[in-house]
Amino acid sequence: MSLMTLALLLFGALFFGLLAERLQLPAVVGQIAAGIVLGPALLGWLQPTHAIHDWAELGLLLLMFLAGIESDLGLLTRYLKQSVTVALAGVVLPLAVFFALGETLAMNPEEAIFLAVLFSATSVSITAQILSDQQQLKTVAGATILGAAVLDDLIAVALWSLFQTTFRLSGQAQLPIFLALPLMALFLCVLLYGLHKLLPQTLAVLGRISLPGLTLGFVFGLVLLAAAGGELLGLSGAITAFLLGVLFSRQPQAASIEHGLTTIGQTIFVPIFFVNIGLKVTFAGQGKAIWLILLLTVAAILTKWLGAGLGAKMLGLQRSTANIVGVGMVSRGEMALVIADLGLSASVIGSTLYASLTFVILLTTIFTAIALQPMLKRRQA
Repeated sequence: MSLMTLALLLFGALFFGLLAERLQLPAVVGQIAAGIVLGPALLGWLQPTHAIHDWAELGLLLLMFLAGIESDLGLLTRYLKQSVTVALAGVVLPLAVFFALGETLAMNPEEAIFLAVLFSATSVSITAQILSDQQQLKTVAGATILGAAVLDDLIAVALWSLFQTTFRLSGQAQLPIFLALPLMALFLCVLLYGLHKLLPQTLAVLGRISLPGLTLGFVFGLVLLAAAGGELLGLSGAITAFLLGVLFSRQPQAASIEHGLTTIGQTIFVPIFFVNIGLKVTFAGQGKAIWLILLLTVAAILTKWLGAGLGAKMLGLQRSTANIVGVGMVSRGEMALVIADLGLSASVIGSTLYASLTFVILLTTIFTAIALQPMLKRRQA
């Protein structure tokens, strides 16, 4: 990635982020808008490249690690039952509705099931950023959303694995689902248990060495290594980074680690992650698909909002809290984009439908960012 590209990414994120905040919108909406304006959709000054994707991936990992380190482990554990119910309710309703929509739109069974799997996923990156900005990660709603998102991600991986196995997709070799899921669970257990035993001594030793940035470099490298290990098994690196952050939240050095990585992440990598989402948008050929995009967007918003929200309400959460949980689970973000990319590469969907789905995913992400912030502010008032 050239220096000019990096400068455009950072200045674009800064300018549009400030503009969004002046309009009483979350900065992440402006950063996504920067990608739309500067990218292929409008000006064409920036193009999505592997280099930008790699920098954006670092931003996602840092964002989720920081969400984890800011979380309250006791609260996450206390509301585990609510998280499980929210995750399941937030998956079942989209699965049923989008399969029915696919059938109604005369899609073949493979496309209809793919649509259902795609929109059953949840991405919590946007929600985590807004909860952090509003200092709401250590609340009932924050704990429920983050816990549900981890489970939702695991369910999405399982559904995609099952889809691949059922339809025997070419070029998508991976472990059978009955082996992949236990290996994912084993990997996480070994990783978290091992680090739980070793971290205190390791961080204490590093703290006695007078080398600037040593501890932060070690933690950042550990996040990358753990995420890479998870992805080898088909597990989202973002979820691995989040769980690692939760583990670090129990360490005495948590505050200094959080401060250092927040400075690095929020200055460079996290804004690039959100700009990169906008870079994937294209308006080409979308005029003919406008009604399909609107239909899928409304269905995507309502199925998660109602499904996750009702799941939270069923287990006794206050109506306002359940509402926040429902909206917080709406964003499909990077998880759905990954599934859409896999579907395109496996020829499950064509490029025209892929472009429409990308647009719908973006709209759900922007909706979450716009709708969630005022709800949290009213809760604080």
